[in-house]
Amino acid sequence: MMAQKGNGAPIRQPKHGQMKQHILAVARQLFITQGIDAVSYGDIAKEVGATRANIHYHFGNKAELVNEVFATTFAEVRGVLADIWLTPNVSLMARLDLLLADAEARFTAYNDTAHGAGVPWSLSSRAYLGFSAMAPEVVEGIRGMSAFFEEGATHAVQLAIGTGELRPNTPVETIVLLLTPLWYFGSPITQFSGLQRLRDHYAAVKHMIVTAYGAPPSK
Repeated sequence: MMAQKGNGAPIRQPKHGQMKQHILAVARQLFITQGIDAVSYGDIAKEVGATRANIHYHFGNKAELVNEVFATTFAEVRGVLADIWLTPNVSLMARLDLLLADAEARFTAYNDTAHGAGVPWSLSSRAYLGFSAMAPEVVEGIRGMSAFFEEGATHAVQLAIGTGELRPNTPVETIVLLLTPLWYFGSPITQFSGLQRLRDHYAAVKHMIVTAYGAPPSK
């Protein structure tokens, strides 16, 4: 018999081999939208269409589930950042467009409108806003993702200098410091000021970089 959601809509039960991934996806969505502390196994089980015992079977206690949700998220984000920063033959400005497009897609996944306040779309941002028991593994994971972002951005800026997109005297670390807040604070910016404000931040940083360090047009 097919389970029912709270609104009466039927839930398609995934195959046994897919259940763990389904639980992870549902848990991440609930953690982001409601806050990690606020979500119980009962909440996850209801949304998944399973029992709390089934959630325990796959993950044990909630701390283990939280850690695995973060680990899965870190792996996915690392893959996205690698594509953005490390793909060859892409200009720095195009990379920033891709970074913004990723933020827009994640914003849209959790928000119905691009105007006004919304809900967070970053698991790490939500954790910092309200999570009372962040495990050391999660903290180290967030630090690792931050370091990976900055390493990738550094590589991309150096490539832009090498291709002539930016001037040879461009201060690499300064550009990276301009870029990192766009990624670190994208979710809070959209949550409290809307998606357009984040777009404005990206446009302002791009304009500053091109104006200050863009290679002069060839004569």
